[in-house]
Amino acid sequence: MCATVCPARCIHIVAEESPDPNIEKRPKVFEIDALRCVMCGLCVDACPCDAIVMTGEYAMAEYSRKDFIWDIEFLTRRPSLKETKPGYTPRI
Repeated sequence: MCATVCPARCIHIVAEESPDPNIEKRPKVFEIDALRCVMCGLCVDACPCDAIVMTGEYAMAEYSRKDFIWDIEFLTRRPSLKETKPGYTPRI
């Protein structure tokens, strides 16, 4: 539902069958192109299982465009204390 409601069309999902018989499908690929995203939050509202949330993180800088393609591993990663600046407390 999130990819359908996205006005920027920046969410790419490829489904696959789940090995769990109770789950019909699961995402094989889930990517968000952050350079196209307008941070409107419509994907958060459309998600039926509250899998997408908006955080207070808004200052993003990278050295390459490919680093702005956020995949499942990036989106589910929590920052460690070593990755954050001294005195910075992420709102998660």
